[in-house]
Amino acid sequence: MQWRIRRIVLGVLAAALVLAMTLLLGAVHDSFLSETDRAVGFFGADTWVVPEGISGPFTTNSPMNTAAAIPLGRLPGTEEVAAVAIFRHVVRGAAPGYTDVNVIAYPPDSIVRARTIAGREPRTVDEVAADEQLHVPIGRVLTLAGRRLTVVGIVHGLTYNGGTPTVLVTLTQGQQIAFGGQPLASALIMRGEPEGVPDGLRTMTPTQVRDDLRRPLSVATGTIGVLSILLWVVAAGIVGFICYLSGLDRMRDLAVFKAIGVTTRRLVSGVVVEGLLVSVLAAAVAVTLALLFVPVFPLAVEVTVASCLQLLVVALVIGLLASGASVRQAVRVDPALAFSHS
Repeated sequence: MQWRIRRIVLGVLAAALVLAMTLLLGAVHDSFLSETDRAVGFFGADTWVVPEGISGPFTTNSPMNTAAAIPLGRLPGTEEVAAVAIFRHVVRGAAPGYTDVNVIAYPPDSIVRARTIAGREPRTVDEVAADEQLHVPIGRVLTLAGRRLTVVGIVHGLTYNGGTPTVLVTLTQGQQIAFGGQPLASALIMRGEPEGVPDGLRTMTPTQVRDDLRRPLSVATGTIGVLSILLWVVAAGIVGFICYLSGLDRMRDLAVFKAIGVTTRRLVSGVVVEGLLVSVLAAAVAVTLALLFVPVFPLAVEVTVASCLQLLVVALVIGLLASGASVRQAVRVDPALAFSHS
């Protein structure tokens, strides 16, 4: 390998760039899924109650009357009930022009408790808390549906719909914005599991709500999965091409080794080690490149230790498969080639 260092370095860099893209695509895919877990978990509910005939509170705009919370609170198995409003809107004041946001409205001192990393959760109609991805400081005034709201708190990791940041307001404010001040809500959330619900309503588990929230992203996540597979194939092709060219260059060397009695098994092991070394080096460089590229992404992505270990395992498999062409050359080379003058 030392006599082919330039080719090896170029091949490692090319494979590393492809593997880094694969690692980052996987991180984006995982962020789409993990943000839905955080969004649903934010509410702290055991049971969701929504109108019959809708898929879920995040994906369907079919509000229900908050008066339904009264009979629900009397059902056996119910510990606490709260109405919440969930919708999309735009704000001004976070960046030039309009910024798309998710809006979650809930009553203060209820089941929902925002864990702020700075400040506190909103308690009056003129207050708002924002996810840190919105990049607004405490005290900033945001305009939401023509209403001026002061940022009183910052939360972390509360994004969904592909990294869209979320703002939190009181239920009263949310009803004024989304429902014209009528006593409506997107869903009722509960602690406990009621034995039944009134006609026209149905219950959903947090897992069902999460799966429904993920459903609109299924095409995007599926596309990312296909692209990842294609990039794995490209990376394997690059490493395989390097190993193949290396095998062609070493045909005479391999023939000499065979002529002097070196076993085929030893030759094969040397070829395989070369393929594995190139793949592992490419994986190591890929992890470094991915970590450098993470801050550039507008979406909050995280390259985890588990994904890096997965990349290493896949790189080892790629190295084994890619060295197959050179292994075949090592097995079939004719020792007589060592004495050829061509």
